[in-house]
Amino acid sequence: MSKKKPVTFRPFKAPRYSYEKLRICRRCGRYTALGEERCTRCGRASLTPVEKQAVSIAGRKMHTRLLLILLLTLASVYFGQSLLQMALSGAGGIVIAGLVYYTQRKVRQNENLYALNELMGRNIFRIKEDLELNRQEAVSVLRENDVLAYEKLREISILLRGDRISRQRVALLHGFQLRKDMSLELEQLLLKDFEPLLAEYIGEIAKVRPDLIKDRTLRYVKNYEVQILEMDKGLAILTVVAGAAVRLKRYALLYSGLIGRYVQELPKDRFLRLSRLIAANPYEPWNGLDAKVAEIRELKYRWDPEV
Repeated sequence: MSKKKPVTFRPFKAPRYSYEKLRICRRCGRYTALGEERCTRCGRASLTPVEKQAVSIAGRKMHTRLLLILLLTLASVYFGQSLLQMALSGAGGIVIAGLVYYTQRKVRQNENLYALNELMGRNIFRIKEDLELNRQEAVSVLRENDVLAYEKLREISILLRGDRISRQRVALLHGFQLRKDMSLELEQLLLKDFEPLLAEYIGEIAKVRPDLIKDRTLRYVKNYEVQILEMDKGLAILTVVAGAAVRLKRYALLYSGLIGRYVQELPKDRFLRLSRLIAANPYEPWNGLDAKVAEIRELKYRWDPEV
């Protein structure tokens, strides 16, 4: 069995909006989700966030509108047939320009969002291609530096979703020692089908970060319970996940069947938590879990004053 190695990840915080991770090269138009200083295509230090690029595009459009109004105003003044007509044309143009300027300032945020949506929508296929190049770049450094490869894949996965990149991340995480103080994820890594490495990872997470065991993970475990149970450490994985599920009353109720099948194996602290949860909510629909807990309490903890 390969020994897991201790690692340290760089601090990571997922952005509020996925597009905040995306940058574009102002020179060649290449997109990237990685943090390189220079564009890997043209070599220029001209990478800028797509949001900033969209703001720039929206600003240019607004300036173009104002410039067009001013040019039309100058033309109307130039071709005016009298001094009064020229003055009225100039005044009217200035008023219109002022109104347009004021209106544009009021709707600037909407203009920026529209420009961002248009920029990304128009280049969606190019963005996907460039993100795939990012993924290949991350994989290419795997042998030399698996931690760096994982960190790159973690950055890319904010924008590039799917089982392929999730499997690669899970495979890398399988070789690392997981700690409570690490920046770990789980629901973002869940796959559509069964993967033994993912099941093992879920078991590790349930030990070090039980707060990450949530609805989607519990549904995944429930759906592939049979396959997990067939694994060498399947029973241990299911037991520790069941123990993590009793953290919240809602999970204990929703997954009472799953918990009930492994309640006999729960460590004392998790069993005590479940026992107290049921005692505090005796009229909830426990689907027989309360009876199993009472039976185990009588058999295993009859003389234990804590239980």
